Amino acid sequence: MYIKSCNKFLLSIMLIMGLMMVPVYAAQTEVISLVDADSGYKIVVPNFVDVREVEVDGEIVKAVVAEKPVKDSLGTYTFFEIQTTNEDASMIASAPGTFYEQIGDLFYELEDGKVAYRPSLYVDFEEIFEDNVFVFDFSVTDADGEVINVFNSIYFVFVEAEESAETPAETPVEETAEETAETPEAAVETPVQEATAVPTASEVVVDGKNVSFEAYNIDGYNYFKLRDLAMAVTGSEKQFEVTWDAEKNAINLVSGEAYTPVGGEFAVSEGTESVQAIVNQSTIYIDGEEIALQAYTIGGNNYFKLRDVGEVFDIGVLWDGELNQIAIDTVVGYVVE
Repeated sequence: MYIKSCNKFLLSIMLIMGLMMVPVYAAQTEVISLVDADSGYKIVVPNFVDVREVEVDGEIVKAVVAEKPVKDSLGTYTFFEIQTTNEDASMIASAPGTFYEQIGDLFYELEDGKVAYRPSLYVDFEEIFEDNVFVFDFSVTDADGEVINVFNSIYFVFVEAEESAETPAETPVEETAEETAETPEAAVETPVQEATAVPTASEVVVDGKNVSFEAYNIDGYNYFKLRDLAMAVTGSEKQFEVTWDAEKNAINLVSGEAYTPVGGEFAVSEGTESVQAIVNQSTIYIDGEEIALQAYTIGGNNYFKLRDVGEVFDIGVLWDGELNQIAIDTVVGYVVE
């Protein structure tokens, strides 16, 4: 199936040394149409500064420059608000990241066509905001869980509030934003690689104890959230930590170390219907060695094949057809099917 994917030409940025020396505009609230004024989707940026071209790994992109948001009492950051007039839009899902790797997840229901883009982050945003270009792409699903829109290439760069106080020498902010939003290159329809994910009905047992997971079966394989698996085996000989490597801009898995919870582990929804999973080829590091694992993004979370994780950490993965039970056993090693 082809889904309308809207490449947001509006947001691309050049991460250059000396960014602090570049004059920017005083922050203000800015309403930006995604793709064009007729798309029915907008984002409201409360601390908007300007739109700037930057270069990342040889690619020139445009990004929204905004003042760094303030952490709220819950420890989260609101980067902007999504607004839509599309009556079919029900849920927003996102896997926010830097230009290189995912750093969090988001899965919220729209209320009156609005939702705050306030993701759960795996990292300390205060430590990485100055050195990265952030990617805040998101998908939109209807009430049946079908993906109806995907907005790509939404790039942000953040600065400290005091950096935005200088007076601009040229184009006003309003003209910059308007010109960007009307660029014809913004509305490009591309196919989205996706698959059907069926909620796993099998019982899951970890070292003899029942554990509730939000898991899906895709093409005959079971996919689990990476952080759920890490938390499930922590305390065993096969435990592994999930950390963020700011230098490499990557997720780093460290074998033998206990997992540090970030919140949201083992969260299980009540949904029983099939959902659409978007292919996400994530690159991660295991004990400093890069490895590629097949992954899908579902509801803003990345799901990894259970047997892949079992193989790389030598964790036993067993199937009992009579009991309809998946067993994860840290005492035995992984056996190839």
